[in-house]
Amino acid sequence: MTSPKVVAVVPAFNEAQTIGAAIAGLLPHVSRVIVVDDRSTDGTGDIAQRAGAEVVRHSENQGYDASLNDGFKAAASSGADIIFTFDADGEHDAADVPRILAPLLTDEADIALGQRPRTRHLGEDIFAAYTRSRFGIRDPLCGLKAYRRSVYNAVGFFDSLSSIGTELTIRGIRKGFRVVLVPVALRPRLDTSRFYASRFRGTMRMLRALARIMSL
Repeated sequence: MTSPKVVAVVPAFNEAQTIGAAIAGLLPHVSRVIVVDDRSTDGTGDIAQRAGAEVVRHSENQGYDASLNDGFKAAASSGADIIFTFDADGEHDAADVPRILAPLLTDEADIALGQRPRTRHLGEDIFAAYTRSRFGIRDPLCGLKAYRRSVYNAVGFFDSLSSIGTELTIRGIRKGFRVVLVPVALRPRLDTSRFYASRFRGTMRMLRALARIMSL
């Protein structure tokens, strides 16, 4: 049997400080790294390309969910069997990648969700309260998630609701795909995430995303 084709999708916006190290950590574990440069102004896309990633470039800033959506579309078009998301800001440890992929490679699950030891934000706690009570998922907003291609094919897109990267998971669960939770490390960011630059706006964004998810 041939090895499954594993593709990493990395949404990135002004991550010049960390994107090179993120790609270097991912390359030993994957067939391809796809970085979606969301109209960065600091050379993120060029650094990613030099580091060995395929770069999808947005002509205007479209946000995290649109970046993931375009990254998954490119990964599916490349023939990926397994697609996983990885944040560009240094929060994730590439050493966790084999552990997040293992349940899919051994056919124990169709979706593997990274679970950090703690959340960073009040909005994340509120979002997690719902998914924990409804689906048993205590950290839905961790950016390290892996999916079989069949999950993506069944849904047809990654995100249509601006759900902060959670819609494919929720729709996959509702369609009966198997899910496992995988503890992962939480590393300090070198800079403030674009999503949490304002705590109030970050919380409101998460509450709006939660309302959309609850309506599914």
